[in-house]
Amino acid sequence: MPTSNRFSTLLVIAFAVSLCAGRDAIAEEIDDSHGDPLDSAPAQVDDDGLMLKAGEFAWLPGSDANPGAPVTMLISLRDQRGYLYRDGRRIAVTTVSTGRPGHDTPVGVFPILSKEKMHHSSRYENAPMPWMQRLTEWGHALHAGNVRPTPASHGCVRLPAEFARQLYLLTRPGDLVVIAQDPSPRSLAIARADDQIAQMVGVTEPLPHIVFIQPGQQLSTDGTSEVSDTAVTGL
Repeated sequence: MPTSNRFSTLLVIAFAVSLCAGRDAIAEEIDDSHGDPLDSAPAQVDDDGLMLKAGEFAWLPGSDANPGAPVTMLISLRDQRGYLYRDGRRIAVTTVSTGRPGHDTPVGVFPILSKEKMHHSSRYENAPMPWMQRLTEWGHALHAGNVRPTPASHGCVRLPAEFARQLYLLTRPGDLVVIAQDPSPRSLAIARADDQIAQMVGVTEPLPHIVFIQPGQQLSTDGTSEVSDTAVTGL
């Protein structure tokens, strides 16, 4: 082969290698902006998912049963975990990052209001929110993001990118997301869940009756009923 042709061939090869490397770098940067590119589903996990590392998630045995039934999501603020249920059975567990101090994620029972594959925040510098599922009119949502071991968001619930995508394909507007301090019956009651919703997230025992009072308000009775309620202030 003539020297000039050989030199031209080497230039083409070098250009192709650098182009591929550049595409890989760009792809990694894009993935990192949407969440941890290393988020994954480990082969085995306990049902509570407490051994999962930040950015990991797992589908549990039997998760493919009755695929057309609605799903319900339970977010545990204490554990920084999300639990997905179908027919009252836990089918998946994921790590999450909820709101950091000063940007607390609200507790409550929230129907999914709307969904958008790629949303950009109108509050926080047009930040990308892939696989967004809106929970409140203020803007709290489930979406893909950088999942850390501790609360880190501005109030939304960040999910591992791949789990956010898979969850997006399963849910429908109106499906419920329950956000509570932990999965206990008391915390579910404080989140204003009822017994029916509790059963949807695997809790079969009756929830305690919670009396919500405002700061400074006195809890009183009319003498006609026994008071065994738990009073919660300032919710």
